[in-house]
Amino acid sequence: MRMALAVATALLLSTGCTSASGTTDARQEAKSPAATGARSAGSKETSATADAFRHRASGLIPARQLQRDVCEAGEESSFNHGRDTYRFRCTRTLILYFGADGAIEDRIREMDAAIKDVVGKRTGSKPITDESFETVGEALKYYASDGKNGPTPTLTYRWSVGGGAQNKFKARMDWEDPVKDRERFLMQGPENSACSTSNGKVSTSRSAVQECQTVDQEAETSRIRARHRYAVKVTLEDNYYELEWE
Repeated sequence: MRMALAVATALLLSTGCTSASGTTDARQEAKSPAATGARSAGSKETSATADAFRHRASGLIPARQLQRDVCEAGEESSFNHGRDTYRFRCTRTLILYFGADGAIEDRIREMDAAIKDVVGKRTGSKPITDESFETVGEALKYYASDGKNGPTPTLTYRWSVGGGAQNKFKARMDWEDPVKDRERFLMQGPENSACSTSNGKVSTSRSAVQECQTVDQEAETSRIRARHRYAVKVTLEDNYYELEWE
């Protein structure tokens, strides 16, 4: 089942920032031919992955889709963490909300199998997981009779496309269910802080936003769970363009 993508587009002006190579205007860099080409390639790949995942994970009922596209100039020096690891970076995020029923263990296995199958068919290799506690095995342990006091489960996967493209992808799966409710679990909000302000403006002066939808996540998950036992969020993140310090 395909969902219509409703994107509220807002081009927000941002101020420049100082980098190792001088002043970088995030708006202009985001419009460069290299960034535009990478954005187009990444958009097609992320959308195709989302469509294939929805088709493969038939036990998940599509509820809503959001899209974000944020380019950000790195700081050469900051009080909190020193220099950013990047001079300039663009990230596109696709957030998919689903409803689900049945046994949560079945849905966990289904999501894991779906993303591995989709990535395998598109890239020829399996996605990788950096942290052992973000694997399907660890997630299932949470629902064992003696495992409910363990870490709150999530599933996380990373992969990249071939052909020398910059695009590096990440998928994260979170969910809410009655067991997690008793542990006062709250599904994590959208990761991109540049989209988090209530007045529609970016929260940092060094970002250029092409598309930035916001959502009341508590209201969204409550709406889904009025119809389904579980609410599931799948976040597909594409770090499609990045420049290193010179």
